[in-house]
Amino acid sequence: MGASKELGGVFQKSRFLNIKGQLHDFSQPKIMGILNITPDSFYEKSRVVSIDDILKKAAQMISEGADILDIGASSTRPGAAINSPKEELARLDQTISLLKKEFPQTLISLDTYYGEVAQFGIDQGIDLINDISAGQFDPTLFAVLSRHQIPYVLNYNRATPDNKAGSCLQNKGIVSDALSFLSQKIAELKAHGCTDIIIDPGFGFGKTLEENHELLQKIEHLHILGAPLLIGVSRKSMITKILNCAPLEALNGTSILHTLAYTKGARIFRAHDCATVKELFVMMRH
Repeated sequence: MGASKELGGVFQKSRFLNIKGQLHDFSQPKIMGILNITPDSFYEKSRVVSIDDILKKAAQMISEGADILDIGASSTRPGAAINSPKEELARLDQTISLLKKEFPQTLISLDTYYGEVAQFGIDQGIDLINDISAGQFDPTLFAVLSRHQIPYVLNYNRATPDNKAGSCLQNKGIVSDALSFLSQKIAELKAHGCTDIIIDPGFGFGKTLEENHELLQKIEHLHILGAPLLIGVSRKSMITKILNCAPLEALNGTSILHTLAYTKGARIFRAHDCATVKELFVMMRH
């Protein structure tokens, strides 16, 4: 574990984000629990629909160590139907306000690429926007960010809604393409006044299986962008295709990739299994 501490010292700087006037240190490890209020997310056990089940799932993840809850009202898996803003809003009705009331100390992230849905979430009290599209699916989203200066998770994703899984590289080499794309988007966000940015390498979006794994092996290069790094690999196909298993059987593979990402300086882990990630943090500190 000593080597991981040494690597952590190389990669990590104190990275604070301003969330509603309070500074949060994202150089320290954080768990983002996945709260899918959808009937069709790829991992069946993560689906919760009723208000009671949503609150129970949220309470469980917080008790297991979640610092952030990421609410998604549309499945973003490849091949999933694209829901309208109206459908997302119908699923989110009352959910955010109840979560904020029940768990006021927990940060709430809203997983959406719609400006209208983001505005609703902000009005209901969310703390972050997590957008898989990097502002490309709905041009009104960045205008909402500009008005409210809310922290934003920027996803490295050149895919379109109709092609989420295929390779979309425009430059030679996955790292070069990632740095080019993310640098341009960061400049665009800053032009809109959005400076509190988290980077998500976008595993599973617009990349082949080989590109996903190459990027994970080289994610330390993304630290040059100066933003906290979020990893979202939990039970994804980049694990199940290698192990030839179902998402239900992909916890061990997930933990291995989380450990690799941690040693390379990632500090925010978007996960279905919060207790397992918490154990990773404890072990890596010793």
